[in-house]
Amino acid sequence: MAHILVVEDDADLRELILEALGANGHTVAVAADGIEALARLREVARGAPPFALVICDVRLPGLSGLSVCDFVRLAPDLTHTPFLFLSGLGDTEHRLAGMACGANDYLAKPFALRELLERVEWLLSHAAASPPDAAAAPNPLEQQTLNDLLRDIVDKARDGTLYFLLADGSRGQIAFRAGKAAAVTGDGAAPIEDQLRRLFTGQAKLFHFA
Repeated sequence: MAHILVVEDDADLRELILEALGANGHTVAVAADGIEALARLREVARGAPPFALVICDVRLPGLSGLSVCDFVRLAPDLTHTPFLFLSGLGDTEHRLAGMACGANDYLAKPFALRELLERVEWLLSHAAASPPDAAAAPNPLEQQTLNDLLRDIVDKARDGTLYFLLADGSRGQIAFRAGKAAAVTGDGAAPIEDQLRRLFTGQAKLFHFA
């Protein structure tokens, strides 16, 4: 499997991404800010194992993700490394700015963990090819939203559990039976009513339905 660099200053989100990638068989190096990311990338030039993919937040302490992407694209031994942006800045202007600096893909927060994993697998398989199969590529201007997922659960009367991570680091889950919410639980960090209010007012960072 692949060796991936994850650059994310949010410890809770970073840990969830690391766990998900590890469960898919990948090895992961992490950096909590842009400066640490550059240090990790420079280690490759000194003989450290190369990264098959860089997943990077845009807004980072010390040095932005855009600067990290610039470094990757300008370094001769890194320039073809696939690069995926994660960002709370999800409007079209910011997505286009991320792509303009050389990123291969862009996911706005909150994002579905399943979609992140699917895009990672696509990038590992296709983004380094020359030229990539543009017709099969994910569209960086489009992604599944929480509303899309909830509509799908209800319309198709799905069974499963929606797991979510909120901006304050608290976590919860909603069990669905035949498309209807059957049980709601949280981690105790906040009242479940507050968690649900924040979930449905755009304060989630990540969600996953299984």
